[in-house]
Amino acid sequence: MTISKEQQLEHQQYWDKGADIYEEIVEQEFADESAEKWTAILSKLLKDKQGLRVLDVGAGPGFFSILLTRLGHQVTAIDSSSEMIAKARKNAEKHGCDIRIVQTDILEYEPDGEFDLIISRNVTWFLPNPVGVYRKWHQWLDEDGQTIIFDGNWNLFLTDPKEAALFQAAKQEAVAAGYVPYRSEEEISEGDQIALTLPLTYVKRPAWDIDILSHIGFANVTAWHGFDAGLYSPAEQVLNRHRPMFAIVASK
Repeated sequence: MTISKEQQLEHQQYWDKGADIYEEIVEQEFADESAEKWTAILSKLLKDKQGLRVLDVGAGPGFFSILLTRLGHQVTAIDSSSEMIAKARKNAEKHGCDIRIVQTDILEYEPDGEFDLIISRNVTWFLPNPVGVYRKWHQWLDEDGQTIIFDGNWNLFLTDPKEAALFQAAKQEAVAAGYVPYRSEEEISEGDQIALTLPLTYVKRPAWDIDILSHIGFANVTAWHGFDAGLYSPAEQVLNRHRPMFAIVASK
């Protein structure tokens, strides 16, 4: 699937508008125990490797980039949103991290070398052409490289009636427990409309990803579940009861 320059700009502007919100989320993650929990998760998956050349895709305000730099890795952070890039640069300076930060669309990015690790958090659901992106990731990894994809079936409720019923019931319960949406109703509706134009809104993941990654040529493709409960507030745990986060790990 390809998108027009107009659609590409629409997507970029959607994330530009959310930059302040996600900056607040990242600040809270650094303030509470989330940063330590995520560091432990990353360390476990990377088996305490040092000095990896890392590409953080859809880096947003730079949360993963900072954690990975602190773990001793050389990080390149990319994002299509100019506002997210500005937040990432500010946070890198604030936390004393040397991160290469580049504004670019993922399919237009041209790396100047190979990576040991390509990683993303809650990004791949938004890809207009996930197969094309996964093919590029396979090309960009060195011989022993690895990709780690954190994501969830965030929008399957928009296209699957069963998932819609489960999500709406969970959302009502979560709101009663104190959940407050990050974005306004208008922005949530805008995001839903964009999601309906994206292919991963229509498939069950991570099974879809595992099949595609294996077909492209990735090896040892596995999915990891059950690590996300401790990352959520009690109300968020209720909200995401039927759409848990997953981690896909694949090697070249």
